[in-house]
Amino acid sequence: MKIVIAAAAAVLLAQSTPAPQFEVASVKANTRGGGTTRRIDQQSLTYLNVTLGEFIEMAYDVRRYQIAGEDWITSPAANRYDIVAKAAVPASERELRRMLVPLLAERFHLQMHRETRTLPVYALGIAKGGHQLKDGDGGKQYVSPDPGGGFRYRNYPMAALAETLSLLRTTGRPVVDRTGLSGRYNFTANLQDLPAGASAEELKRAVFESDTAVFAALEEQLGLKLTAERAPIEMLIVDHADRVPTDD
Repeated sequence: MKIVIAAAAAVLLAQSTPAPQFEVASVKANTRGGGTTRRIDQQSLTYLNVTLGEFIEMAYDVRRYQIAGEDWITSPAANRYDIVAKAAVPASERELRRMLVPLLAERFHLQMHRETRTLPVYALGIAKGGHQLKDGDGGKQYVSPDPGGGFRYRNYPMAALAETLSLLRTTGRPVVDRTGLSGRYNFTANLQDLPAGASAEELKRAVFESDTAVFAALEEQLGLKLTAERAPIEMLIVDHADRVPTDD
């Protein structure tokens, strides 16, 4: 069964029509280290200490597991870069992200192609005892920290949960929704034994950097399970990228 990646349409659009460009942009190798800044305002984008792989994700609206390239491009410990750019007029976040397409091509001489590869994935399904999810209330979809640790998910579809699980270090591969649950659900989960009282930023960082396995917790807390499979995934293959971007 072929997995349909919603981002593929965005990739086709980005490559088939001219992308708008920033009026001014600074692209530099990050040499200061320190923390990471990710900020998008009405007319500007400021991302500091970020990998080229993350910029590709933003520009083409794909996920990390859909990018294949050298380790220095995609690894969390890879080379880091600073991009500060401004549009000529106010633009949406989506438009600002798309402006990265010509900027990356110009400054990194980025060359890529698309292909479908059959890769290991996890299928998100319902465990033997049945799921423990509650129907949503029809309101806005959101995630918030739970005072006892972990997160509260509200009006959350299973496709979104699968996407979140795909980004974890401990899964290490795409996760696709095979639950057959088409609704939106409310649930609380602390899949990685996160501490109570931590800030939202601390929790987010802990989630994506933690080495704690989620498989048993997923079944115990939500009545869901992950099963190993192989499936075709739409990929972006990086054929060439300069490690040092051209001068501003």
